[in-house]
Amino acid sequence: MTLVGRQIGRYRILEQLGSGGMSVVYKGLDTALDREVAVKVLHPHLAGKDESRRRLAREARAVARLHHPNILEVFDFSAADSQNAYIVTEYIRGRTLRQYLDEGGIDPPEIAAMIIHELAAALAHAHEEGVIHRDLKPENVMVREDGVLKLMDFGIAKLLETEERMTLTGALVGSPAHMAPEIIEGLEAGPEADVFSLGIMLYAFVTGRLPFTASNTTATLKRILDGSYEDPRRRVGALSDELADIITRCLQRDRHHRYPNAAGLRDALADYLTGLGFPRVNEELASFFTDPDSYKKTARQRIVATLLERSERFLAEKRTPRALASLNQVLALDGQNTRALAMLDGLNRARRRRLWLKRGAQAGVALVILTVLGAGGYFLLRSPPTTGSPPGTDTPPPGTVTKPAEPAPTRPAEPPTQAQPTEPGLNAPLQPPTPLPIPPGEAQGEEPASAKKPPTRPEPSKPDTARPARVRVSILVRPYGAIQVDDEAPSPQPLAQHDLQLAPGRHTITVRCEWCEDAVETIDVAAGAENVFRLRASLKPSRLSFDYAPAEAQVRVGKESRTARESLEHPFDITSPRGPAIFKHRVEYEVSHPGYRTEKREVLVEPGKPLTLRGSLVAE
Repeated sequence: MTLVGRQIGRYRILEQLGSGGMSVVYKGLDTALDREVAVKVLHPHLAGKDESRRRLAREARAVARLHHPNILEVFDFSAADSQNAYIVTEYIRGRTLRQYLDEGGIDPPEIAAMIIHELAAALAHAHEEGVIHRDLKPENVMVREDGVLKLMDFGIAKLLETEERMTLTGALVGSPAHMAPEIIEGLEAGPEADVFSLGIMLYAFVTGRLPFTASNTTATLKRILDGSYEDPRRRVGALSDELADIITRCLQRDRHHRYPNAAGLRDALADYLTGLGFPRVNEELASFFTDPDSYKKTARQRIVATLLERSERFLAEKRTPRALASLNQVLALDGQNTRALAMLDGLNRARRRRLWLKRGAQAGVALVILTVLGAGGYFLLRSPPTTGSPPGTDTPPPGTVTKPAEPAPTRPAEPPTQAQPTEPGLNAPLQPPTPLPIPPGEAQGEEPASAKKPPTRPEPSKPDTARPARVRVSILVRPYGAIQVDDEAPSPQPLAQHDLQLAPGRHTITVRCEWCEDAVETIDVAAGAENVFRLRASLKPSRLSFDYAPAEAQVRVGKESRTARESLEHPFDITSPRGPAIFKHRVEYEVSHPGYRTEKREVLVEPGKPLTLRGSLVAE
């Protein structure tokens, strides 16, 4: 039965927006505040249960505490004695993420990473407040007209008993292919369950298909419990190893092997995207949803340019496997890229050159061995036998005592003469092999160089200490920045990842950028270890002021409070947290005045930039 045209509390139902197994969503009008809202009304079979109503109130209160730009804000919920059970939220003009996916795929994979990054940032805020979503899927994400993502339906899945969740899967909670293994097993869902569902969405956005699918629900749930899915790189050649590793960690069967919460996933995606030149994810997504086709083309070009620069750096550092991985990703995005093909051709030429040098060395060794063996055979034939009887004599019978032979007369040694050439034939005498050239300083009759003692090295005046071998070091700067190692020259440009060679031991790293204060960190580089260090930039403070009506409204930011008028003359100094996962960070504020409805919201601020918020309080 439709509720269109009826009044529920102070909300007039205007039109139906959609329906599901748990509820029907309507567009409504808040008659007290004269604003459009969305009203989610639970189906009667849920609304009739006292336990469901208590859970609805509990979950609504929890979600109402969440204030994040990517979370749908909860305004109100039904009273315990109300005929209908409902939740009132802000009304979003836009479409669901599922509708966007049905219209076209998400390519390149980095755009999918941006979407999951924003959702992970929203969930990180929820997890900090102890709220778990439990029902993440594209249908529960709205894309506002300006390209901002809004995550909906927090905690709704918990309204159902475990038995109902399992028997009505698909009808009430959504597709079972998005469920974490612990939810299937009836265990309490924690932040890791949301991380698993985000991993499923990331896999699906990249490949165009879900990782766990089968012919029926039971088989699908079994695949999730078995942890069986196809490597996404087999379907998408442009998927990097780094992004594939992030997906793999999200989809671990054991929840203790996943990211512990959405903040860990958010940070991993932020590091990856910043390294490719996408530090401001929210702005990138706004451009993508405004004009998807143009943005995809531009994003590909930017990624290709970054990967080519990275490949050249890896080649210069003799890190061929990493260079090949980057070049393969470039060619998956742009199969005719001449720069990448030229680098691959150079690698192939170098490989063939090394192969021929190796074969030449092997042939040279074989020739030397044959020469030595030939020389040995010649001298063996020329030498008199050391045992047995001379040729042409009879061997005396056993037991016969023979007289020793008279020694042959000796003749004085003659200087060797060069053998005269003879015509080849059966009776031609054997010729000795061509003598090896005599090294300079080894004239005939002198002691060979090999027998001479090596020249003695003069003792140095000071002990000769060997310089320690340098090892490869990766320094990840969040969000990004230039670095200076000890007293050396600073890096030429700010990056999210700096790869360099350092000697083992302790080093001082200074992080600098135009929007941050100098941050000094100490790292200990160890030989034979994976030296990866994550440093954070010290961001400059921001200045926040309020142009509100009434001007005497009290504004509270953190522990500071002043009127809106005063904030225009003396703005709030907002200290930026060190190294956020995104360039902007969240600031909560409250504006209040007697006779007006208190406004509690949050805003994203950038380090070192002033921001003025304008608005008006609504009279009660």
